Amino acid sequence: MTHYLPKLAAVAPILFLSACASGDYRQSDRNEYVTVFYAEVDQIHDVAFDSQAGEAVAVGGVWGALENADGDRGDIIGGAIVGAVFGGIINAIFEGSTKGYEYYLTAVDGDSVMVVLDHDPAEVGECVRVVMTRKVTVDLADKSHCSTDLFD
Repeated sequence: MTHYLPKLAAVAPILFLSACASGDYRQSDRNEYVTVFYAEVDQIHDVAFDSQAGEAVAVGGVWGALENADGDRGDIIGGAIVGAVFGGIINAIFEGSTKGYEYYLTAVDGDSVMVVLDHDPAEVGECVRVVMTRKVTVDLADKSHCSTDLFD
């Protein structure tokens, strides 16, 4: 039985990730109001999401120092350094990138919308499809969807 554990440990993350990407909507989107519209990208500005990196480094440093408190000064300092690095790395893994984008859009009906995204799906002048549930999704769309000829 124990010779199956390494194989199971290798396959389980792949199965978990593939299950997460299988649907168009999340379970929490059931019975929710969904708005879909097309818009042209007017402006894009870089933004930065807040980060707890400083706190994680400080907590990791204190933890490392306390873990080595029974040693000499070199052990305490070394523990603090290793703890700070470890805290920063763990924080970076869980937080991900702090870079984001503000998209200023003009919908085909003339409404102006601003959306903050964690990825960069389109450039200025391109047409996008915006799906709003509890979360906003913006994807590149064919330019014909943003044509004003549809309303003439």
